[in-house]
Amino acid sequence: MDIRFWGGKILIVKKQMLHSFILFLIFLPILYFFINFDSAKNLDYNGYKDNYENIWNQFELGYTALENIARLFDLNFESFWFAIICFELLLIAMLYTNPYVFILAFPNLLFLSQGLLGTQVRFAIATLLCLVVFKYFFIKKRFYFYSVGAVLFHNGTLVFLFFSFFIKMLIDFRERIVYRKNFYNLALFVFVLIVVSMLVNNILLFMGYYYYADPDSKHMVERSLSSLMYTSCILFFVFSLLNSRCKPVPYAAMVYLGGMMLILSLVFYKFSIISGRYNLVFMLVEPFVLYSYYKTIGYKNAFGFFSFLILFVVAMSKLLVINLTI
Repeated sequence: MDIRFWGGKILIVKKQMLHSFILFLIFLPILYFFINFDSAKNLDYNGYKDNYENIWNQFELGYTALENIARLFDLNFESFWFAIICFELLLIAMLYTNPYVFILAFPNLLFLSQGLLGTQVRFAIATLLCLVVFKYFFIKKRFYFYSVGAVLFHNGTLVFLFFSFFIKMLIDFRERIVYRKNFYNLALFVFVLIVVSMLVNNILLFMGYYYYADPDSKHMVERSLSSLMYTSCILFFVFSLLNSRCKPVPYAAMVYLGGMMLILSLVFYKFSIISGRYNLVFMLVEPFVLYSYYKTIGYKNAFGFFSFLILFVVAMSKLLVINLTI
């Protein structure tokens, strides 16, 4: 019986890998087409090009290391840009190995293709690396080492590290959110965020981000009401999922991580540079939330499936404002 059981498990994994491979062959080239959009309309493209061709090395160590490797092979910037996008696609494939999660992720990836993925490439690579490390090494000792390595591509992921370390040390992701340890530590987390939000201008000035701290900066505007409603609705479903008595919750640690991103996004709603950016990062985690919600609640009964449909519609509502350049 054990042999048949493990044989069946191996067969399921192989079928899943085959399905994922087929989906990658079909959809990743489409995603590449949108990420590699017209460079004349890409606000950051020329900055990256000048940095590469003039060897300014003004970015983080990880990204600079990739540039130096490309220069060793005498690649022009266009070839290097192609390699960078392929690296992003490789990380996406590593993150969404489950074919069902990848299908749920593809609309979000299209939404992010010409923003986070196609323009903010350093932050995109750092974020994808953090998520891949979180997925594969979260319960392992090497998690801290690999996570710190991911930050070398963009210092903006330090917030991500705080979240992931907080979950690893203070949250029992196998338990419900109302579990005493989880409840009190999450309350502490919210309190810390509120305190930091009161000091954010001073922190930005201390770190030298004067253009972000300027009250007239476009980065300091409040989030739109529709965006806040989207974030609040998704957070409600995340809390419902984490409070479910059904166990185990698939990708539970990832769901907790997504919930913390949403909380940060709401607490910092007056600072779009922080709130908006981590709202975008959550969109990379959202497919795991959708999949987990369906597997835990959605398929149980008619009411559960109906609630999943509501969650799915809210999650996909962002596509109403998608505006891609072809």
